[in-house]
Amino acid sequence: MILLKDLDKEEYSEYYTPYLSLLEKEASIESVLVDAIEQTVRLVNAIDKPFSYTYAAGKWSIGQVLQHNLDTERIFAYRALRFMRKDATPLPGFDQDIFVESLGGSAFAKAELLSSIQSTRQATIDLFKNATEDSLQFRGVASGQTMTARVIPFLIAGHSLHHENVIKERYLDK
Repeated sequence: MILLKDLDKEEYSEYYTPYLSLLEKEASIESVLVDAIEQTVRLVNAIDKPFSYTYAAGKWSIGQVLQHNLDTERIFAYRALRFMRKDATPLPGFDQDIFVESLGGSAFAKAELLSSIQSTRQATIDLFKNATEDSLQFRGVASGQTMTARVIPFLIAGHSLHHENVIKERYLDK
């Protein structure tokens, strides 16, 4: 069982440290994604503001933040798949602002977002379920940074938690 505390700093870019620091050091690949989705579902179910709500002009809406988490998870899961299959082809980054802008004035229905969040997370869990230690150790390059496949579940969970904290602090506490 791989725990967050088992990761070496050379397995990921310093850029990701704030996301990883939000997680318990004893979190495992097996538990971190399951625990994080339970927390996400509770948060989304508790939101009583419209998903189009923004706390300030020019800021993303609640729905856009949640969709950003979904998009990021899908991209990171794809990176993990490529790395676990030992594909050394460098992968490009993505521009989160372009992704969000492309959503336009999308209306975000809570039930649809929840369904997408849950099905995306289940696919991510399934991806890592039968991964071998060898495949998880593979180092690939994405966004010009080297990382192992085994850090990715922790990055997904930490990234989601970061944005969920933003939703709680800036969108719901006002």
